[in-house]
Formats: sequence, structure tokens, C-alpha cells
Amino acid sequence: MLRLLLPLLLCVCSAYAADEVYRWIDKDGVVHYGAQPPNKDLPPAKLPEIQTYSNRLGNKALPIVPAEILVKPPAAPSVKEVRILAPVEDEVFRDPQGIISVSAAVLPALPTGAGVQFYLDGAVKNAKPLTTTNMMFTGVERGEHTVVVAVVDALGKEIARSLPITFHNKPPTVRSAP
Repeated sequence: MLRLLLPLLLCVCSAYAADEVYRWIDKDGVVHYGAQPPNKDLPPAKLPEIQTYSNRLGNKALPIVPAEILVKPPAAPSVKEVRILAPVEDEVFRDPQGIISVSAAVLPALPTGAGVQFYLDGAVKNAKPLTTTNMMFTGVERGEHTVVVAVVDALGKEIARSLPITFHNKPPTVRSAP
């Protein structure tokens, strides 16, 4: 307990550095420190020097630093997951114009300055990244297709990518009479 009490007492006493500090032990063996001795004959305690700090500028005012220097640069965009919500795996479309709606989720959120690119069968469908997570593909041919969604930063570097989703476009056909 004394080891805990002494540093606390030294901190309190440092506020009164000009005052003397006295140390004594009472009849029960408890150590006491105080500014007033229990009797006049008690000499002041020998305490270590108080640790102080002086800046290199002395008493001069610190220079004013512009706020933009103090602001941390933005952290690299953080995307934990990109997930395609629509179409779902092996979904079949029967649209004769080949219109396919793609929707994705970026978790936790699309970072500021980032964009979304949509890929159909490995080819990017939007050269300029979008700030939306939805896109309409048009003119999708009959057959099996794969869609992927990627998040890119402001410089176009890929941050995250979804797992591929396979879907099928089987528009109705018109048979001619024999």
C-alpha cells in the first residue's frame, strides 16, 4: 500500500514544490506524509527531485500549424465484402430484348471516392465506375452468362470483387408452321 501511496503523495506534493514535506511513522507502524510535522523536531523528508519538462523554445509561443497539416490523410478505403443480390445463381431470364437487372451490396458501404464496375462474361460493361450498386444490362444474348461486380478506388485500382454469379437467358422462340 505504501508503494501506491508514495507516488500519489509525490504528485500531490509536486503542486506545492516550495513547501516542505515531512515523513513519520505513527505508533501503529503506519507511514504518513504531510506538510505539517507532528512535532517541531522532525526534519523534512528527503524526496527525489521533481521531474520537470522544458520545451526547446523556452517561453516562446509554439508555432501555429495549419489545420490541414494536422488532419490525418484519409485511410485506404475499406470494403469487407461485395455481394451480388440479383440475379441469383442459375436464375433463368426469358426477356426477348435481353434486359438483365444486376444489383449488388457493398459492405460495410461504398467508400467515398470509390466506384462500382459491372462485368458480364469477363468484360467490363461500364468504363467509368458508378456510385450506384445497380445496373441494367441490355442486349444480353441467349445462353449462359457470368456477372461479377468490383469496387475500385478513385485511381481505378480494384479494392474488392464479388464472387461470380451464373445466370441463363432463354428468350422465347417463335416456331414457324411447317
